[in-house]
Amino acid sequence: MKNEIPITPSLAGLMRAIALLPMVIVASSCNFLVPAAYMIDGPPSIDAQYTLPDQKTVVFVDDRTNILSRTQLRAVIGDKVATDLMKKGLVTETIASRDALSIARKDETIEKPMPISEIGQRVGAETIIYVQIREFALSEPGGLARPSALASVKVIDVTGRSRLYPPASELTGQLVTTNMREVENDLYQSTSGRRQIEDTLAAEIGAEVAKLFYKHETTELGKNLGVRK
Repeated sequence: MKNEIPITPSLAGLMRAIALLPMVIVASSCNFLVPAAYMIDGPPSIDAQYTLPDQKTVVFVDDRTNILSRTQLRAVIGDKVATDLMKKGLVTETIASRDALSIARKDETIEKPMPISEIGQRVGAETIIYVQIREFALSEPGGLARPSALASVKVIDVTGRSRLYPPASELTGQLVTTNMREVENDLYQSTSGRRQIEDTLAAEIGAEVAKLFYKHETTELGKNLGVRK
C-alpha cells in the first residue's frame, strides 16, 4: 500500500501558487527579467577597442578651433585619460599633457601647425593619444541643462610616424561622446559655477576616451538619473 501525503488546505494553496508561478513570471517580465539577468551575468560591458602598447605615452588634446573656453580644460582632459590608463595598468609611464601643450603653443602657428608625431618626439614619448575636441556644450539646444561633449581619438606611433588606431580609413578617428546628468540651473548663474560644470564635463569626456582601451560597463548605474548637485 502506497504512502499518500494528505492534502491539507495549506498544502493545496502552496501547490496552486507553484502552478501559477510561470504565469506571474511572464506577466512581470518587463520588470524583472532585466534585473535578473543583471544579477546573474553582471552588467553589460564593452570590450576594449584597442590594446595600447606599454610605452612612454602622452595625451595631446587638440583644440585649435577654440571650442573650449579655457586652455586649462585641455590639460584636465589629457590628465584624466592618462590617470585612468595608469590606474588600469595599461601603460607604465605617461608624460604630462601640459608639456605637450606647452610645446605646441610655443612653436606652432595657425598657418603652420606642428605635426602630432613631432610634438610626441619633443616630449620624449613613444606613443601619442591624439584627442581632438569637436563639441563641448554646457547645455542642449533649447536650453536643457545637460552638458555634452564630443571628441575624436587617434593613437599614433611617434617613432614610425604612423597611426596605430583606428585604421587610416577612419579619417576623423574614433568618435567618443559623453552626456552628463542634468545640472542645477543655479550653477549657470555664476562664473565659478560654469567653470565647475566645464571641469566636470572635461573629466567625463577624458574618462570616456580612456574607456576605448579597457573593458568597461556600458553605463554606470544611476549615472543619468536625477540632477547633478
